Amino acid sequence: MKITHYCISALLLFAVTGCDRLEQDMLSAPDDATLGRYGLDTPKLGDKRVEAGKQLDALLNKPMQCTLGKTGLGDNRKAYLLEECSGVLVGGDVGTLWGEELSFFKAVFVEDQLCSLELQLKTSGDYAALYDTHGKKIINLFGKPDEANTKGVRWQREGDEAVLKDLGDGKVGFEIRNKKVMQALHHKG
Repeated sequence: MKITHYCISALLLFAVTGCDRLEQDMLSAPDDATLGRYGLDTPKLGDKRVEAGKQLDALLNKPMQCTLGKTGLGDNRKAYLLEECSGVLVGGDVGTLWGEELSFFKAVFVEDQLCSLELQLKTSGDYAALYDTHGKKIINLFGKPDEANTKGVRWQREGDEAVLKDLGDGKVGFEIRNKKVMQALHHKG
């Protein structure tokens, strides 16, 4: 029953005609128990700033530009080290991920740990083309989706969340975040 639900949702989402291939991808998707933290290929949520920064800079045309600050988390009175890093536009994009142009990149580190990534891909085709090219890789990174509709997919596990959104005109938004930390940053008592 779940496979049918995922197949129907993903069919709506990616508008693909080959349900057999999609069903095979879903069946071969790793279980949540076998996956680590969410992330992109190598950099994962919770990674230390130094290592994650090197891996993220490798995706970008120029090194990340970062601003340091302090922040509270929710109602907690302690000040935490906050570092927000962005990609620098060079010729209309900031870098590449999986062979697709990145038109936007932002990473947030709290206490020297990666807590959030926001990316915007400029795909060479439409939303369905992204699945055709990278769907199996995405499913292998995040597992079976928890929610899927025609405009996006959401994966959730413990405190982590990943969201893939169709922004139209070949643009796809991708957010990976530690949900608890990011919500606490925006809820400043």
